[in-house]
Amino acid sequence: MKIAFDAKRYFNNATGLGFYSRTLVDGLRRYFPEHEYQLFTPYLRGNLDTSQAGIHLPDKSLGRIFHPLWRSKWIVEQLKRNHTQVFHGLSHELPIGLKRAGIPSVVTMHDLIFMRYPELYPRLDRFFYHNKYLQAANEADIVVAISEQTKLDLEHFFNTPPEKIRVIGQSCDPVFGQNSLLNDPKRERLPLPETINMPQQDYLIAVGSLTPRKNWHRLIEAIALVQQAGFQIPLIAVGTGNSAYAQSLPELAKKHQVEVFWLNQHIASKTLAALYQRATALVYPSIFEGFGIPILEALTVGIPVVTTRGGCFEEVGGGAALYADPLSPMAIAQEIIKVLDTQHHQTLLAAAPAQIKQFDPEQICREWIGVYQSLVAD
Repeated sequence: MKIAFDAKRYFNNATGLGFYSRTLVDGLRRYFPEHEYQLFTPYLRGNLDTSQAGIHLPDKSLGRIFHPLWRSKWIVEQLKRNHTQVFHGLSHELPIGLKRAGIPSVVTMHDLIFMRYPELYPRLDRFFYHNKYLQAANEADIVVAISEQTKLDLEHFFNTPPEKIRVIGQSCDPVFGQNSLLNDPKRERLPLPETINMPQQDYLIAVGSLTPRKNWHRLIEAIALVQQAGFQIPLIAVGTGNSAYAQSLPELAKKHQVEVFWLNQHIASKTLAALYQRATALVYPSIFEGFGIPILEALTVGIPVVTTRGGCFEEVGGGAALYADPLSPMAIAQEIIKVLDTQHHQTLLAAAPAQIKQFDPEQICREWIGVYQSLVAD
């Protein structure tokens, strides 16, 4: 099969959607090398790997100049010239005209958070997201949701027919499994860059962009309550952001006398795995996500997780995580105290292997090959 991908984020996004794109496409190449994978991108501006074969840039000067138009419309003619059999929009979007061109398509839908929590997004962003996402959901022959929660949201907000939706989760970067404490309990076998300032004692780790939806302010308040209960444990905060909210967080931590080591920078997966290895637990207090990849990363490395109820998190964490009300710092603090207890800690870790197995990368890639084959067969 000749499978084409909207690879803009594969090459140019260093965060969630980019990770998803690279993990899936690289997995497909690893497990199913007999197929041809065409990566279509309007430009290459990131510092990500561009050495592999299969990269397709706009093949005409107008497409290179007006690349948004190329990506949304003109790419279809180029797909036809390249004899593409299936097109996969990796992140909520599809070009217009695939059906008329006779090219079957599938789109991955990660979340509809802008519909659930409109107050978190500017009005103009919501307008464009709604139009693009709805068009893709309608245009696609198959819509793949990365969680049951996203499937429910597609049915509720977009009236997408349930029979058109399939649920395929995501896997995480292989580096997390390759350095799992579940296989080798040595916690410091992966080196850390000397530039990273680390606590000299056990710590919690939190991962996510420095935005209100990630709930950092309540996490800080929760850790202050943990300290009041007699547990002194610092936090490593991995996430980027430069908004007024992000800039307010260090002052909030100082006010509550919570020791936070801020890593407001891009962290490579191998370095993140090393940080997970040394941590007591991941705390992921996000209000809502489409999946929650840090939960799977942490469990794969072999540390337990405290996260929140509602949405998709229980799909990802299962019995290997503890859950709290995201709007209650006290509830989050209570679950953190539980995870610090040795017996609770070990009980959660015992449940991790079975949970991780549900997101086995080879199995996920096999499910995707099945989707592509069903479209080609039609």
